[in-house]
Amino acid sequence: MIGMDDQAPTDGTIAVRPLMTARDVSRVLGVGERTVWRMASRSRAGRGPFPKPIRIGGKVVRWRWDDVEKYLRELARK
Repeated sequence: MIGMDDQAPTDGTIAVRPLMTARDVSRVLGVGERTVWRMASRSRAGRGPFPKPIRIGGKVVRWRWDDVEKYLRELARK
């Protein structure tokens, strides 16, 4: 998942960006899953730039890879 190509396919196919679980996000960020949930909670309260998760249904929550990647780029600029 890390280092996904930003280029759109040229062969007419559709590029699909994966949805990530809290575990996936925690591994990419190098933090624990609980920290991911804490960061998401603070962001919802307006106290942080962490990407907003999307609810797929019921208790299933995911983050868009593009949102997480954008967040990492923002951190790298600081």
